[in-house]
Amino acid sequence: MAGSNVSDHSVMQIRDEDRRDDVIAENNGNMATLSENRNAVELIVSSIRGRIPQQPPRPACSCIFRIPNVLRRHNEKAFVPDLISIGPFHHGEKDLQVMEEIKLWYLHCLLGRNPTSETSLEYLVDAIRSMEQHCRDCYEERIDMSSEKFVEMMVVDGCFIIEVFRKYAKEVPRNEDDPLFYTAWMMLALRKDLFLLENQLPWKVVDCLFHHTKEKDKPESKALLLLAVEFFEGPAFAQVPHADRPLETKHLLDVIRNSLIALYPQAETHSYWEPIPSVTELLQAGVEFKVRSDTWDNMLDITFKNGVMEIPPIEIEYNAESLFRNLIAYEQCDPSIITCSITSYAVILDSLINTSKDADFLIQKEIIVTKLSKEDIACLFNKLYSHTIVGYFCYAELTKNVNAYYQDRWHRWQTILRRDYFSNPWSIFSLAAALLILGFTFLQTLYSLLTYY
Repeated sequence: MAGSNVSDHSVMQIRDEDRRDDVIAENNGNMATLSENRNAVELIVSSIRGRIPQQPPRPACSCIFRIPNVLRRHNEKAFVPDLISIGPFHHGEKDLQVMEEIKLWYLHCLLGRNPTSETSLEYLVDAIRSMEQHCRDCYEERIDMSSEKFVEMMVVDGCFIIEVFRKYAKEVPRNEDDPLFYTAWMMLALRKDLFLLENQLPWKVVDCLFHHTKEKDKPESKALLLLAVEFFEGPAFAQVPHADRPLETKHLLDVIRNSLIALYPQAETHSYWEPIPSVTELLQAGVEFKVRSDTWDNMLDITFKNGVMEIPPIEIEYNAESLFRNLIAYEQCDPSIITCSITSYAVILDSLINTSKDADFLIQKEIIVTKLSKEDIACLFNKLYSHTIVGYFCYAELTKNVNAYYQDRWHRWQTILRRDYFSNPWSIFSLAAALLILGFTFLQTLYSLLTYY
């Protein structure tokens, strides 16, 4: 029995030692696991901290934006260049490389004229290099380009733009083999590419290069702003150009917008508004439409008074949808734009034009001047402002008055009477005869009753 007790005690001791070893091993394993977890956490924290920006992701002075996908998907072709890249967003794209050689040739033409003592490549590069950070801040996203490459792009693209403007205005001679001016389709494509929101240079760059290359002995030379406005007169709905309004200029698309809203009276805006009926529906309610032929310079000045809507004429060319969509996208992206004038205008035209019949009526009235078909015009304006927010609507009072007039039944009855009974002399004669017969019948009945009693 004693031997058995000793054996049991030894076994228990061995088991205790094994259990202790297991506990130690388990603790060591837990510590190793905790250490691995801590290291993993530290790696993740370090990765996050390394990517946290110290400054806001978009500088406050940003004015050149990527088109948001929610707007791009309606018509992507309206936002991308077909011929030339300006600025960093489309720089280096394969389909646009042909124009890079023409850009450099235009730079050679500018430098070759040597208009001022400051017109040297070294001077121009130094001038733009001094404002490099401002230029980078004008773009909403970080531009991943070296300083040398970025400044080179600004100089070449900026000199190309001002040389195009001067050649277009015939302030400098055009070369006979210049493809931009003597190839039918290229100027149309160039104008469209130069107003795209993603294809812009900061205005400060273009303005700086312009003044450093302007001939001092030609006081009759036009200002840069006027040259730009005249260059875009055709694509900008053929509105009479205005460049005298004291508005800050940010880029070429902003030049177009400022010109379009230059004479438009800034009426009280509202965040709440209601759509109005279409042209066809308003005609049934007795609304008349007139063209304001004296306002080719102010397409936004739409009025409604005493049942008459007066709309200034607007010329719709092939690039009109692209310009509309880029202007609307610009108003949606730039937080400094409070009043969405162009978006508000698109809302009105979209409400009025539901079908090709509506478009055809406005074309016949010469409110819309175009070579496009009525179906194309209807497609252009339908859903033009979809997925936008019109924070401050310019036509709130107008839409309120139009809807009040439309909902008044008396106006609809008047329209029916004029259309069905007073549209021609025979209708008037028939109505008068019917009223006379009805009157005589009533008098005869009345006379019979009086005679009876």
